Amino acid sequence: MDWQELDRELEQGKIAPVYLFYGNESYLLERALKTLQEKLVPAEAAAFDYQELDGRELTAGKIVLLATTLPALVPRRLVVVKDPATEILKAGEGDLLAYLENPAPTTCLVLAVNGGIDKRLKLVKLIQQTGRVVEFLPLKAAELEKWLQREAREQGYNLHPAAARALAQAGGGDLRLARNELYKVMTYTGQPGTITPADVEVLVPAAAAEATIFQLVDALGNRNAILAINSLRRLLERGEAPLSILAMLARQLRLIYQYHLAADKRELAARLGVRPFVVQKVAAQARNFSLPAAAQALEELLKVDTGIKTGQGGAGPLLEKAIWTIIKGEH
Repeated sequence: MDWQELDRELEQGKIAPVYLFYGNESYLLERALKTLQEKLVPAEAAAFDYQELDGRELTAGKIVLLATTLPALVPRRLVVVKDPATEILKAGEGDLLAYLENPAPTTCLVLAVNGGIDKRLKLVKLIQQTGRVVEFLPLKAAELEKWLQREAREQGYNLHPAAARALAQAGGGDLRLARNELYKVMTYTGQPGTITPADVEVLVPAAAAEATIFQLVDALGNRNAILAINSLRRLLERGEAPLSILAMLARQLRLIYQYHLAADKRELAARLGVRPFVVQKVAAQARNFSLPAAAQALEELLKVDTGIKTGQGGAGPLLEKAIWTIIKGEH
């Protein structure tokens, strides 16, 4: 089950007696915990019937004791155990496994794991039978943009698709960071209405610069000289330092080059230390650049770097000359 299926069940009032939450999308996981708390334990009962504990400090027996404690003020207690100890998850027998075979109807027990799990574990299979196992994965680029648009709509704003794309890029594909940038922009606009790419550029200039770099690389790959030159000039007009533009452009082309060299594309994000969102963009752009073309483009950018630093010409003209050379070269 994923977080969207869980959302639908919770909206319908379907709450399992036990959950195993796991994955790397911490914001969505924490939001699910908050939703469960809102539905099961009102604020006035939280001191008695809601417990959130560090699982690394608990034994299996203590977890069972908490789960079998009767509620004081509400029909069902909520017990959240964050990051239970590895030995508890791997235990092949014991009180916790016996409890999971027949969980108490008066408690909702949640085991929340930050990261992956071994789905072959007996504990996982038991929870699949008597409760719900929910995976929280980072959103793909298109999913993140739609999520931001939906979040804005719930607050009375219309988020332009291009603005959603810029915010997603500003967060580097991270939902929490992108959401923070969205709320920053909504605060800036002051009242519900349409949020445009220009609004995002005012408050998130780094996102605007990165979006334009993506556009510039796309234009290079598609051999669209006019769009490429216009993208470059927009960056310069906004006050971006030429060497900064050069570094961003070189970084993107270097990622494309490394993408072609990678034997296992699925592990590229972890190996390069970038978000999956970035690799998705690189994969799309790599279709427009062969390995030799990416290498040639990097050589041209190196010439620009040398030219700027040795005073061989103005930064703008040198960058434009490199763009023309790359577009005319092999793809």
